[in-house]
Amino acid sequence: MNTERHLLTKNPFSRPGKALQEVKAIVLHWVNNPSTSAMQNRNYFESLKNQKFTGEEVYTSAHFIIGIDGKIIQCLPTDEMAYHVGAKLYTPEAVSRLGHYPNNCTIGIELCHPKADGEFTEETLGSAISVAAILCKAFELDPEKNIWTHHQVTGKDCPKWFVNHPEQFEKFKSDVRLSMENVSSDFEKL
Repeated sequence: MNTERHLLTKNPFSRPGKALQEVKAIVLHWVNNPSTSAMQNRNYFESLKNQKFTGEEVYTSAHFIIGIDGKIIQCLPTDEMAYHVGAKLYTPEAVSRLGHYPNNCTIGIELCHPKADGEFTEETLGSAISVAAILCKAFELDPEKNIWTHHQVTGKDCPKWFVNHPEQFEKFKSDVRLSMENVSSDFEKL
């Protein structure tokens, strides 16, 4: 698996530098920006550091972004918090299982897509399955229970393809479980 580390600069808008309390889940997202690359989306997160505090600032980031070509970019260490599931309201299941602020106990993975319908390429899915399998193994997570969509946490239509095709999300989790069998016990944590 070819992961490039392009860590964000510490800043209040996309890399607060706060430690995760623990890792309870992995949350999948779509970039909602068709045909953009993983690096373009990472650079957007990085550009947020240039904002001024006006009351209109944007807070967003993710630990990983996976490109249409399957390229994996790591934006944050897996022991730091990202701003990927912030909301005013969370679903009852999210509050029950993840608490009142899921950013502090989840790892976010953004998935790039070529078209507005949000369908992912095989390359994107293949890399996402690999990353999720490593994370599940590293943090002793059950893919069936501990991989979530952003939609399941906040109700947001994200990632659109999995929200509109829940059977594809179930297949993704099943593929992660199968892929975990190939993750060695001496793997290096991301």
